[in-house]
Amino acid sequence: MHNRYYLTIVLRIILITITSFLLIWFFTETSRPATTLLFLFLLIFQTISLIFFLNRINHDLANFLVYLQENDTTLTFSRNRVENNFRNLFGSLNEINTKIREARVAKEQHHWYLQAVLEHLEVGIISYKSNGSIDLFNKASLNMLGLTSLTNIHQLITKIPELTGLLEKKTTVGERLVKLQSAGSALELAVKLKKMAIGNEQIHILSFQNIQPELEEKELESWKKLIRVLRHEIMNSITPVTTLTTAIRRCFSQNSQRKPLHEITETNIEDALTSAEVIEERSKGLISFVERFRHITDIPAPAIHPFHVKNMFEKVIHLLRVPIQEKNAAIHIQLEENCLQLKADEHLVEQVMINLVKNAIEAIDPSGEIVLKAFRKDQEISAIQVTDNGKGIPEGDIENIFIPSFTTKENGMGVGLSISKQIMHLHHGQITVQSHPKSGTTFELNFTDRT
Repeated sequence: MHNRYYLTIVLRIILITITSFLLIWFFTETSRPATTLLFLFLLIFQTISLIFFLNRINHDLANFLVYLQENDTTLTFSRNRVENNFRNLFGSLNEINTKIREARVAKEQHHWYLQAVLEHLEVGIISYKSNGSIDLFNKASLNMLGLTSLTNIHQLITKIPELTGLLEKKTTVGERLVKLQSAGSALELAVKLKKMAIGNEQIHILSFQNIQPELEEKELESWKKLIRVLRHEIMNSITPVTTLTTAIRRCFSQNSQRKPLHEITETNIEDALTSAEVIEERSKGLISFVERFRHITDIPAPAIHPFHVKNMFEKVIHLLRVPIQEKNAAIHIQLEENCLQLKADEHLVEQVMINLVKNAIEAIDPSGEIVLKAFRKDQEISAIQVTDNGKGIPEGDIENIFIPSFTTKENGMGVGLSISKQIMHLHHGQITVQSHPKSGTTFELNFTDRT
């Protein structure tokens, strides 16, 4: 291919050379101006033809690149119009053009596929750049926010001012729960933020999920559990009270008529007094039961400030040194760093730790082990773990241990873990448990850094 191309160039140059010699000869040796002029035009034509021949490939390549710059893939090179020398080259250019066109079509199809997926989701998605301009969003996000259009993230901040802190965070991830009124309905939105870099541009991705139905279902389930506990406790108190009041009435009446005084015996009086004492005891127990519920709901709002976790661990161990010594228990402290700090209400967290460590002491056998561990899960979450190697919690009881008044202890009141969960809720945190029978139990407290 190349040999033929070079041969064509050489032949053209030879023709130009011959024409040049003839032009000079006719100009100097003859007096034929017409013939001389003819050879001059022929020389000019041959030179222009050679230049055009040499530049035609460059011109076609330049056109090809210009079309690519303008995202136009309609340019094609016909093999019939191309020199045999370069048919393979232009065939390759056509193939490149076709592949670029197919890639662009596939990219557009993928874009519309992702758009269809976004529109199908019930989770609201918004993507925006660092300057606040919106890249993409789906209808679910507009419906949740009660907006008809969205061009800048500041519209969202105006709609939900509570998101200001989340959107201004420097970290790459974040989340928050916000309440919102939309179309006359109350929504509880779980908002999550994810930042990522695409090239030199930082992209922010916001997701909105309405968890109101789940919360209502969870609340209904909690109410059912609470009602079962209340019914159980109240019936345990009211049933014997009803029975005893009937017994007292029988001591002083017969056939619905009051007994004469001379028919009331010492035994009747003793039975009535005994029944009254039992009624009084059960009434006090019912009052105590109500008081326990009052303690769960009367927890003060947390006073947030940073404190050293190690100092709190040592204080809890000191407070519980007597039961620890009685069990001859070994307590180990494991800290990711000695100066690890936690932003929370130290007194409330200390109360949670006392409850968990007391439970661990009661769960272990003599000479058992308890581990208090603190570490950072990531930039956002700090965690505290209380682990024991005791008997563990029966699988059927794990889902009930945080319900008020539920207890597996003989003399337990079932309040400690309920209060602990309430305290963690006030800290916007979580308390979780993992337990295996005869292998031990681990309670974990997760604290999210507050903005």
